[in-house]
Amino acid sequence: MRGRAYPLCVALLLPALLGLGGCGGGGGGGTSSPSQPTQNVQAVIVDGGPANIPNLAFTSVTLCAPGSSSNCQTIDHIQVDTGSAGLRIIGSVLSSTLSLPQQVDAGGNPLAECAQFVDGYTWGAVRVADIHIAGEQAASTPIQVIGDASFPTVPFSCSSSGPAENTVQAFGANGVLGVGVFLQDCGSACAQAAVPGTYYVCPAVNCQPTAVALAKQLQNPVALFSADNNGVILQLPSVPAAGAATATGSLIFGIGTQSDNGLGGATVLGVNPSTGNIVTAFNNQTYTNSYIDAGSSLLFFGTNIYPRCTGIGQGFYCPPTTQNLSATLHGTGNPASVVSFSVANADQVFGANPSFNAFNNLAAPSGDTTTFAWGLPFFFGRNVYSAIEGRSSPGGTGPYVAF
Repeated sequence: MRGRAYPLCVALLLPALLGLGGCGGGGGGGTSSPSQPTQNVQAVIVDGGPANIPNLAFTSVTLCAPGSSSNCQTIDHIQVDTGSAGLRIIGSVLSSTLSLPQQVDAGGNPLAECAQFVDGYTWGAVRVADIHIAGEQAASTPIQVIGDASFPTVPFSCSSSGPAENTVQAFGANGVLGVGVFLQDCGSACAQAAVPGTYYVCPAVNCQPTAVALAKQLQNPVALFSADNNGVILQLPSVPAAGAATATGSLIFGIGTQSDNGLGGATVLGVNPSTGNIVTAFNNQTYTNSYIDAGSSLLFFGTNIYPRCTGIGQGFYCPPTTQNLSATLHGTGNPASVVSFSVANADQVFGANPSFNAFNNLAAPSGDTTTFAWGLPFFFGRNVYSAIEGRSSPGGTGPYVAF
């Protein structure tokens, strides 16, 4: 898939944190009519979520049957992900009365999708819904329903990446809202050819990889809004070095389209138009496959830069003392910004405050010497902008990130 769908977040966090408390949450909400706010601001919360996993940012989304104002359902604890495009919902939280229509290919055959990532995969039908977030709407939008019972047999080219994460507990959320810099989740690669591990056509038997037209792929819903459709700002407060029980912020739609979403003095970094990557220079090493992504729970970099935790934070970095560091982020065209960050001892942090869920100083090895993932810790205390490809805004034409 172009961009990233939820990289590296659950694989490390689940085994390390099963003993930690959290605020919990979850459930799919009820069937209702969507409210009609006028603002372009959606509330975001960092809490334990339905699986008690810290450092995930959540929001709520209202889904309606296409064209309906009454057959709707609001679903909470949808993870906010600036590293992917498209809405994915765990099928078990959907109301049986919602009855979202099946997406089909040009020949009328039903479509399904696989999303593969480092610790497993999701599989499910592509269906169509009206998406309401704050006062914005994306009508008749393809979404993935993860674990949809319509397609119980998973092709090996999908399942070969690891265990299934088709339930709320395994996935860590009721779904994920991809509001990154791309218009679709796969784009021209999947439109031009069948890409195993992405889209499948599912006739009566045996789902097979297939090419899918751009309009039938999962869409970045923000790009389909009638206004405020050139990008998003994720705004989270600062948190103390010890962490916080929760953190509340905002997902703001549009960049420079209203008085509440101006670019101000933010530094603009153009990203690779194919991958969404930037470059990070840190500790005399250049990480060419770097990215800024709220869907990653931690800062992920290096392989053995610091000792690894052996206690409750197993799998995380555990330096003897908190490391106060800096790195230089380079965008395309050579703009750059120096960023300060910290890496704390995760065993000590978790042990001191086992009920906390928001941390700005946790890191883990990426397993790849070329990758530096600026995950959710980067977002605390910043306004982080994601500008959509091909859309104009005060920072230029996307794709870019800014902060």
